[in-house]
Amino acid sequence: MRSDGRAVLWLMSGLGAILLAASLSWFLKSFERRTQEIDTGYSTAARRNPLLAAERFLERLDIPVESRSGRELLRDLPGPDDILMVRGLGILNVERQDALNRWIAQGGRLIVEAEHLGEEGGSPARRGGDFLHRYGVRLKEDDERPNPFGSDEKLVAEVHVEGFPRVLKVAFAAGAYLEDADGEASGHVSAQDRARLLQYEIGDGLLTAVSDIRFATNRRIGDHDHALFLALLADPRDGGKVWLLYDSGMPWLGALLWRRAPMASVSSCGLLVLFLWYLGRRLGPLAPVPAGRRRDLLAHLQASADFLWRHGQGSRLTQASRERIEQAWLRRHPILREMDRAGRAAWIADRAGLAPAGVARTLYPAAVQEADLVADAVLLQRLWSSLSIPAATGPLPRVDALEREA
Repeated sequence: MRSDGRAVLWLMSGLGAILLAASLSWFLKSFERRTQEIDTGYSTAARRNPLLAAERFLERLDIPVESRSGRELLRDLPGPDDILMVRGLGILNVERQDALNRWIAQGGRLIVEAEHLGEEGGSPARRGGDFLHRYGVRLKEDDERPNPFGSDEKLVAEVHVEGFPRVLKVAFAAGAYLEDADGEASGHVSAQDRARLLQYEIGDGLLTAVSDIRFATNRRIGDHDHALFLALLADPRDGGKVWLLYDSGMPWLGALLWRRAPMASVSSCGLLVLFLWYLGRRLGPLAPVPAGRRRDLLAHLQASADFLWRHGQGSRLTQASRERIEQAWLRRHPILREMDRAGRAAWIADRAGLAPAGVARTLYPAAVQEADLVADAVLLQRLWSSLSIPAATGPLPRVDALEREA
């Protein structure tokens, strides 16, 4: 027996090994390991900063670069050897414009995207706050193209860079172009005979105005020669740095407070939470819990009866009593099961010494009248009491006086 058991064990082990090897061979032939890239979209930083790809590209070229938001760079300007690239300056007061002009004259280089001021140059307040307006730069729209500033239509311009061996191709928005009102531009880039980039020499520095700066954004820096054009345009002097101001708008008050005074902001939030908790504290002693008072059962019964009566359900007030008394008579006298309702009422009335019409009306009412309710209750009590009577003894006193014919 032991030899046979060992043989069966070895046989089963061999079959299991063969099945395992066959399964493994089928799996390896049917499946293969591959690497698949899934596009998850832009990261949070890229959605917040449209010039993030430009910053990373310049970093790979070992160019000192930093991207910022807000208006701090326009208030505290960088060194004169640096380059400041701005996606729209917005409205600047006279003091800021003069400071920016002095910074360029000292050697700073400003690359700025022109902004649309509306029809005929916009209001006087906006024209006075436009830094490029003082140099004669006007951003115009192409009347032949609908929604020129919101369209994604592009025009490819051929850019000749001094000292660079080949021509670069850069795409600009088709519906917007620049106008040199004073004719003092020292250089320009055109597409379809319209300027897309204008340069002005101011002292030792350089002002570069572009119709749009989309070529440097995350979505389009990889198109055409955009990355190379950005590298040539944003090449600082030795020891200089490139600053990318991707949003020059004023941040909301909360962000400004958090940036300037984070600890004070945290303390203020904590004090606000404590103040709200203080407002919700209990005032005075706790009110005593009222002692529960048992309500009168008869009051509940009276209220239920009044409710049923007002809603035309008066027959339900005596329904349970009628059914219980009838079932008691049927159990006590089985002969009643073979009779109809009229026969039962006559038999019970003869047995109890009551009027047959009153018994029939009480046990099997068609409708309960208010005047009959008390009489029916009394008669039901008499019928319940009559169950113990051994034989009929004749009508009981005052029964007929309490009953009314239906």
